[in-house]
Amino acid sequence: MRLRVNRRILVLWVTIFLLIPLTTQGWAAGVVDEELFKKIEANLMCTDGCGMYLKACDNYTAQQMREEIRQKLAEGMSEEEIYGYMISIYGEEVMAAPPPNVPFNITAWVTPFLAILGGGLVIYLALDKWVFYREQNRQAEEELDEIEAAEYEEILNEEMKKYY
Repeated sequence: MRLRVNRRILVLWVTIFLLIPLTTQGWAAGVVDEELFKKIEANLMCTDGCGMYLKACDNYTAQQMREEIRQKLAEGMSEEEIYGYMISIYGEEVMAAPPPNVPFNITAWVTPFLAILGGGLVIYLALDKWVFYREQNRQAEEELDEIEAAEYEEILNEEMKKYY
């Protein structure tokens, strides 16, 4: 009888020692780094069409997305892996800002500013040429007027010599 009790106790202790690491891993995996969660939440957009940051949105879709993030953090995924996972599900529009490593996204953000600067430069150059050519034409007309005036004065002097 004593041997049976010892076997049971031994089996109980072995079972406990085998289950403790499994339960602590499950508990540790369930712990979520709140700072990382908030950072990820701030960098994502809600995908239901409201156009709000996930951090500010309170609808059902946003709550589901938060749960997905918490679940992935609990599973031990890194920040980049979670972004990749969210992009694979919701598309790139889930990101609040374009990822810098994708050239098209950078181009899409920079091109409008470059177009505005280029348009301003074109307008400046056009106005500059317009004003410059206008000034040049005015000077040419003044020179022509001076030449014509000198010619007319010479003709006038000749005519006056004839009659005086």
